[in-house]
Parts: sequence; C-alpha cells; structure tokens
Amino acid sequence: MIVKTGKLYQSFKYLVYAALAVNTGHFFFENFAGSAATYEDGVALSDIIVAYTDSIDTAAWFVLLLLLELETFVLPDDRIKAGVEWTINILTFICGAIILYALYGYWATLWIPLGFEPYSGADPCTLIGGDLSFALALDDYVPLDAQNCAALVSGAYINPNANLMATSENLGLISRLAWTDVLNASVWVLIVAVLEAEVYLQSSRLFGTKFFFAYKSSKILLYGILFVCAFYWWMLGEPWDAWDAVLWLVAFFFIEMNMLTWQEENAERRAAGLIT
Repeated sequence: MIVKTGKLYQSFKYLVYAALAVNTGHFFFENFAGSAATYEDGVALSDIIVAYTDSIDTAAWFVLLLLLELETFVLPDDRIKAGVEWTINILTFICGAIILYALYGYWATLWIPLGFEPYSGADPCTLIGGDLSFALALDDYVPLDAQNCAALVSGAYINPNANLMATSENLGLISRLAWTDVLNASVWVLIVAVLEAEVYLQSSRLFGTKFFFAYKSSKILLYGILFVCAFYWWMLGEPWDAWDAVLWLVAFFFIEMNMLTWQEENAERRAAGLIT
C-alpha cells in the first residue's frame, strides 16, 4: 500500500534530518577535544580519518541521506536523467568512498584500546603535570590530576603512544564502545549497499517476488542489529551516541517509506504499460 504523507509527516521527517545536522557538529567538537589529548603534536594529514572518524562519517552519511531523499521522494523519475543523474551518482560515489574510508577509521581507532598495557612504573600520581591524560571513555579524556590518579593506585593501564592512562573498568568501557562503533558502521555500509542496489536496479520490477521479500527481510535483520547497538550505547552510559543512532534509524525509516511508495507506484505504472 502506498504511504500517504501530509505536512505533519514531512515536517517531522525534516526535523529529524535537522537534528542529524546538529549531531554532525557535536561529533566534530567531540573529536576535536579528543584529538587534542591523543595527538599532542597536532593531527597529521594521514591521521585525520582516525582522529575525526565520527564527524567525517556522520557528515558523509548526512549528504548521502539527502541524496537518497532526492532520488526516492523529492525528484520525480522524469527529472532524474542526464546531468542530474550524473551529479547524484558522482556525489553518491564520493560519499560512499568517504564512508568506506571512515569504516577503516573505526577499525583503526581500535589502536587506542588495544594499545593499553598494564602499568608497572612509579606511583601514577607522580606523573601529574606531564603529558598523560586520564581516559574516562572513548574520546573522553581529561588531564591526570590528584583526584583521578587515586583510582589508578589499585591497578592502572597505560597507552604510551596515545599518552593515556585508564583503570581496568574504563579500559573495558573504551573497548566496548570502540567495537560497537565498528559493528554499527559495518552494518550501515551493508544497508546502504542494498538501498543503492534497489535504486540502481529499479527493484520495483521485482516487487512482490520471493527475491524482493528476501532482501527486505535481510534489511530487517540489519536494522535490528543497529537497534541493539543503540540500546547498548545507552546501557554503556553514552546517551548522545544512542540518541544519534535512533535518529539515523528514524531517518532511514523515512527513506524506506519513500522506497516502498516509489516501488509500488512504478509497479502500478508498469502494469498499466506506462513504463517498461
């Protein structure tokens, strides 16, 4: 059944898109603060994707979201041709390349939790005033001081390459957050690959077939994994990451509704002999 939408529906949709734009700015400032602690000599060009993975990834996804909105809702099929189609395809390719590069960045960020080792030096509190920072969570680092160094007395871990110290509890949190980022980013890449295939292959030709229901079911499984990631972030005490994950799920619900309507309309037009 074709989804009928009104002004309230559209207003809510674009409000969600606006919230995602705000989140892009938030992740930039979060990455900026985190890189100041882990890259004390400044971020080299080759390290930008690792230092700013969240913000680069979110920005690329946001542009891709707008492109999908144009393809599946805003622009009628007879407008998506010639220069417009080429422009959308080029921008989609660029966004896809950035997203894959960001996925590499999420994997590369694992060097932070994996780079920790048990600390066996002098009393950590003697290191106050140096270059070391105390890791509270992933991208959440504060200067080592008398208050947090006391938590390191009973057992400390150090990442000498990142100038970070952490308790075993905080290191566990950092590891879980980093691996959740990797899983979430990997699943999103799979989802957008399926969506782009639907657009490219004009999948309304397959509407109602077993293949159609098979790949729709696969996306339900993938979206389920993303929902679990969002819930896990909330459980780990990362409400902003959980909020951002929920916003993206809602945003792609709108894209899925656009796709469903577009596919059904094309199926009806094809059945009437209006298109081939």
